[in-house]
Amino acid sequence: MNKNKLKEFIKEIPKSDIHVHLDGSLRVSTLIDLAKDSKLKLPSYTEEGLYEKVFKDNYKDLPDYLQGFGYSISVMQTPENIERIAYEFVQDNIKEGVYYVEVRFAPQFHINEKMEMNDVIGAVSKGMDKAKKEHNSSNLVKAGKLPTFEYGIIACAMRAIPAGVSSYFDKFTEVHKHSSHTRISALASYELVLSMIKARDKGYPVVGFDLAGAEAGHPAVEHREAYALAHRNFFKKTVHAGEAFGAESIFQAITELYADRIGHGYYLFSEDMIKSKQIKDKKDFINRLVHANKPEYW
Repeated sequence: MNKNKLKEFIKEIPKSDIHVHLDGSLRVSTLIDLAKDSKLKLPSYTEEGLYEKVFKDNYKDLPDYLQGFGYSISVMQTPENIERIAYEFVQDNIKEGVYYVEVRFAPQFHINEKMEMNDVIGAVSKGMDKAKKEHNSSNLVKAGKLPTFEYGIIACAMRAIPAGVSSYFDKFTEVHKHSSHTRISALASYELVLSMIKARDKGYPVVGFDLAGAEAGHPAVEHREAYALAHRNFFKKTVHAGEAFGAESIFQAITELYADRIGHGYYLFSEDMIKSKQIKDKKDFINRLVHANKPEYW
């Protein structure tokens, strides 16, 4: 099979996507429209400019890549905007032949004076349901020529709470002013699981719990209480691990956080890590695993 035929085959076959971020999947044209409507500042108001300055082909590191999420999150602060983004997200997935998605995002970034947690999750669900119903009621689906579309929602907690990005996180930090930043992030994760339980009880398709954000320096094990709560309440668990740190991050996720899935896991067996002498030898590798639950080690 030549490359063109293979590409066409992959495009045409029904697919699923179980690791996709809603706030990383905005149409750039929609980001520009919503930013203009909300009078929000962007580095550029053209698609070409944003691809050059923000949504690049290559990034120097994970934090550099994550900067783009700040712009997308800024336009996701009203139910109407979130609903539009979720609706277009489903349309784009169906165009790519993706008929089952588990979309993930961090709901706490979008809580403000206009929206509580259920409003945020409700807006995502409403937009996705609208596109889902349009597709599932189409003649091609009814004739059995296309699969139906289905979805689930995965709520992401943050390894570390960034300042100035979310009014909710800023207030949460202020309320817990006597706690360390690490502890505040862990408490916010626990609070997220509690809200996920209520959202699921209301009928929203919340299926899993995740942990995302800059990895190095922020061990996932600090969020063990939130993961234990999610585990006791029968949520599936996934952890972004091995993204910017080594195998011990993945080890932690599996042994301490009951992870059913690992997000990315790039550095499980990384030649770059070995060459850079971050792992000197087998003994050093084992030592890192043993000490993986110590925050100061990170």
